[in-house]
Amino acid sequence: MTSPDVVLADLRTTWAEALAGRLVGLYLHGSLVAGDFAPARSDLDLLAVPDRDPDEALLDVLGGLHTGLDRRRPQWAGRIEVEYVSLHAVRDAARGHLDREHVIARVSPGELLHLLPATSHRVVTWSSVRDQGRALLGPEAGELLPAIDPDLVRAALLDHVRDWPDWVVEMTTPGARSYAVLTLCRAYQRLRCDRQLSKRQAAAPTAAAFPHRADLIGWARDWWYDAGPDGDPDRGDDVPAFVREVSAAVLAGEPGGGGRVR
Repeated sequence: MTSPDVVLADLRTTWAEALAGRLVGLYLHGSLVAGDFAPARSDLDLLAVPDRDPDEALLDVLGGLHTGLDRRRPQWAGRIEVEYVSLHAVRDAARGHLDREHVIARVSPGELLHLLPATSHRVVTWSSVRDQGRALLGPEAGELLPAIDPDLVRAALLDHVRDWPDWVVEMTTPGARSYAVLTLCRAYQRLRCDRQLSKRQAAAPTAAAFPHRADLIGWARDWWYDAGPDGDPDRGDDVPAFVREVSAAVLAGEPGGGGRVR
């Protein structure tokens, strides 16, 4: 299989040529940076920073770039996640002024390249990239991206946690359910220790905090990182129950949060 470094070098060169004068920075983040990359499972996560909000014209260019990359690197088709957000949008977010007038573009596994409104939910990713992202193009992430108020990041993360009990109902495959468990572990640890861990790193301390769920968390970690088969059982009601429990535990500790669990 083509190594992630070869794919990233291809992407960096192609994007730099096609978007010359428009691309301010390109940053790798996620499991490959954290050191928990699973070759058979993990995606390549990138944040691209154009000089202005994406539009339909840019979307056409990006569509061609992604189609070309998938053709050259077919083993990685559907495993590359890129979010395109302008520096102006991130700066407005850092000032607490983000509104739906800003637009971002996004492509991810199971999600075609499209435009969507920039919302406060995205500041969790932008803040993590600023702190931990690896520059592929442009200055270091901490030099380009502004610091975002930790209270804004926390509020956005709490919104995610609040919504997970609804989201998990639609997640019925073992892959989706193991992802749900590990994502809640990561959110729980970030809210506790105020730093972003990988999904694998977050599993053990969350299992210690919820010992009666340690077996479930271990199953999710092993399935995700050891290439579990799609035919595995999805653990039935255990996963939604875990998500509800962790969400409730998190929100109960927040001012006015406990009553907002759905």
